[in-house]
Amino acid sequence: MKFRPVITLLLVAAAFSCKKTIHYPAVAPADYFIPLKVGQYATYRLDSLNFYYYGQLDTVTSYLAKDSVESSFIDGAGNTAWMVTRYLSDTTGSSWVPSQTYTVTPSQQRVEMTEDNLRFVKLAFPIAQGFSWSGNSYLPYAPYQDFFDFSDDAHLTLGNWNYTYQSVNKPYSLGGQSFDSTVTVLQENDSINVPIVDVNSFASRTYWSETYARHIGLVYRHTEMWEYQPPTPDGTQSGYKIGFQLTMRLVDHN
Repeated sequence: MKFRPVITLLLVAAAFSCKKTIHYPAVAPADYFIPLKVGQYATYRLDSLNFYYYGQLDTVTSYLAKDSVESSFIDGAGNTAWMVTRYLSDTTGSSWVPSQTYTVTPSQQRVEMTEDNLRFVKLAFPIAQGFSWSGNSYLPYAPYQDFFDFSDDAHLTLGNWNYTYQSVNKPYSLGGQSFDSTVTVLQENDSINVPIVDVNSFASRTYWSETYARHIGLVYRHTEMWEYQPPTPDGTQSGYKIGFQLTMRLVDHN
């Protein structure tokens, strides 16, 4: 009996010694975002699909969008944040007009982006296959309610989305460009009655995926957030869609 404490200690020590230690590569999330220094830019082909006239007309509008890092400042929490201005042009790039400004706040653990007063955690540590985090935790309920009368819970409670890393440190080709190391973030992938087979039933599509290249930043994004409302039983309103679809492809950077 007097040896029991010694044996117990040995068993505990053995249990701890058998635990597997996971070593993550020393890659900061900011390494996959646009390099944050004044004068850095990335230009994208932006194709936007919107639904007009109660979804009776689908219109695709194409632009060039240039994201330019223009300044930095110290935010209220004492962190360095960077101001990025997005300029828009037609597809010829002949004339650029400032469209919006967003901020990027990097750290060793995450990259936060605030756009249109909406704050996202775009990338998080560790950058490892299958790692998930709550990237929309700062978003309010129904963040797009000023633009779309959504009813699907996936479009109202975006704070519940779990971002997940896919295809970590993989090569990627796009439009004749090749990138040695990329990571894809799947933010959400959900649908109801898609493709729309039953036109008399509600349908919804929620998809958001972004691919980042190391030391370059975002190279591809595809977003779908739309709903289909079926026709009213009395026939006074035909079926229609609301929402949007957006695709961004990198075409140039410095």
